[in-house]
Amino acid sequence: MIDLISIIIPALNEENRITACLKSLSDQSLPRDEYEIIIVDGFSSDKTCKKAEYFADKVIFQKRKGIGGARRDGVEAASGDILVFTDADTLYSHRWLERIKKNLMYGGYDVCTGPVRFYDGNICSLIIQVWRKYYHLLHLFGFYWLIGSNVAVKKDIYIEAGGHRSISVLEDYDLSLRLFSAGASYVYDRQAEVYTSARRIKGIFAYMLTYIAGFYNYHITKDDGRLLRYSCAGLVKPSCFPKKRTLNSILQKISMNRKKWV
Repeated sequence: MIDLISIIIPALNEENRITACLKSLSDQSLPRDEYEIIIVDGFSSDKTCKKAEYFADKVIFQKRKGIGGARRDGVEAASGDILVFTDADTLYSHRWLERIKKNLMYGGYDVCTGPVRFYDGNICSLIIQVWRKYYHLLHLFGFYWLIGSNVAVKKDIYIEAGGHRSISVLEDYDLSLRLFSAGASYVYDRQAEVYTSARRIKGIFAYMLTYIAGFYNYHITKDDGRLLRYSCAGLVKPSCFPKKRTLNSILQKISMNRKKWV
């Protein structure tokens, strides 16, 4: 019987976002003793760790390279039989973990994912949101392209598949392929939705170039070193959580737009 969910969150200099993320996780419909929160810190130079310690059950330092490596470090520290991967700039629907538990514990699935919305979107993120809808066509062939901020998987199939590798670019795509090859069963639950930040998306052209280069290095050169860094500087804009926005105002916006998104 699966009795604990482990939520794994990589973080690096996220002092302006980590509190909102963890408050959202602490406000789940699932009882707090049914899940643990693990922060994998990439040696932040700000107050990320100090703020995380107030909410998280475990705060550990990253040992492996890349975002994928940080997620794998979190798995080693996890006590649960369900692993949930997300990001430090993400917020969660109130029943997110409840839906994951229902699907993986009682629904017979190995992997659960759901919608990833942008709460501070721009025209570039809107284009990406539309583009990602075409991922659903792959479901017809049994392949689910997972997005790193909303992935839940049973630990046994994760280990069998080989887990995350120590890369950053396409780390979620890589895990998707590994789970598919391992014969995992999937469910896409529209109620298991999360809301993430578009702060890193500055230009659609730079975004596309980054992923074209990523696929080239993933499938052609097979050079993991080139998959450790997002090479297009235009992809990232100065990270700043909106000063006039509080967690409550963001959640209010999410609530107001729920009907439009469904």
